[in-house]
Amino acid sequence: MQEFLLGLLSFLCTLRCLTSVDWAVVVQPEVRGSMGKNVILPCVFKHPRQNTYASKITVKWIQNRVAKPIFLCSLRNQTDRQDLTCSDPRSPKRFWLHGNPRRGDLSLGINDSQFTDISRYICRVELDYESYQSRTSTLLNITAPAEILNLTLDLQAQAQGGMLKCIAQGNPIPSVKWMSLAKSQETVPISKTENSDYTVISSIPFSGQDVFTCQAVNSLGQAERTFPPKPLNDSGLLVWISALGCLLFLGMLVVVGVVVKKGRNAQSHLTLQTGKICIDQPNDTPIYANVSYGERHLPLETPVRGLNDPVYGHSKESTYIERR
Repeated sequence: MQEFLLGLLSFLCTLRCLTSVDWAVVVQPEVRGSMGKNVILPCVFKHPRQNTYASKITVKWIQNRVAKPIFLCSLRNQTDRQDLTCSDPRSPKRFWLHGNPRRGDLSLGINDSQFTDISRYICRVELDYESYQSRTSTLLNITAPAEILNLTLDLQAQAQGGMLKCIAQGNPIPSVKWMSLAKSQETVPISKTENSDYTVISSIPFSGQDVFTCQAVNSLGQAERTFPPKPLNDSGLLVWISALGCLLFLGMLVVVGVVVKKGRNAQSHLTLQTGKICIDQPNDTPIYANVSYGERHLPLETPVRGLNDPVYGHSKESTYIERR
């Protein structure tokens, strides 16, 4: 009886192994992304009922083997379904499913990648009859060139002059060095250095009679900042002055154009009003078109019969009067 049970268990284990052979979830061991850029974590799967399965597919992405997935969505494996996308409303908006589960693609997309996304990720798929996950995790590594976040003077850190504090970040973690202008950019010994994840904090004693430069360097780039801040150089000052002069000149042209336009409009309005007065003024004196504008001329003198006219029993002398 004992031998029978052992044989049955062996047969069941063998059958289980045979049915599980076709299961596969394949991921990349490591994915590299750049700070602030989008990154894709590839994951594909297949199962024994790949061509006949028509039920629900559940996709899960787990970070650092935490029980609660960072991304979870479900859809049915039917081509006539309308739910073409698989999204998780509870997940941060930066996480989204890049692949199509109906075609065995469970790849995860991450928007605007940050240092906090550096971790290990596990891809898992669940069907109605069985679930499977990747045997190995994917390590996501986010790289970034050296960058100086802040350079400040802490007056309370030391009795004399204070301490200059330079905060830099990057991946790989940058190295920080200080240079002195008074000593011809000679390297200054660092008094204190603190490393936190991908951030470096470096401090040196500050002398008010000197100018110090903090420089951060890693394999992807370098950055530097000076304290006290550098004033604008001569070329930069000339550029600003030239730009300001151009703006002032354009402003003057606009003002002059407006004034000239208003003057022309006022003159035209006055001319029209003047012409209307001359034409409409009540007077019986005719105005001739061949005379200057605004002038009034008397007509030719016309003879008027006087009292001596023969008709009235007077002389034929004629008298001329002006018509007024």
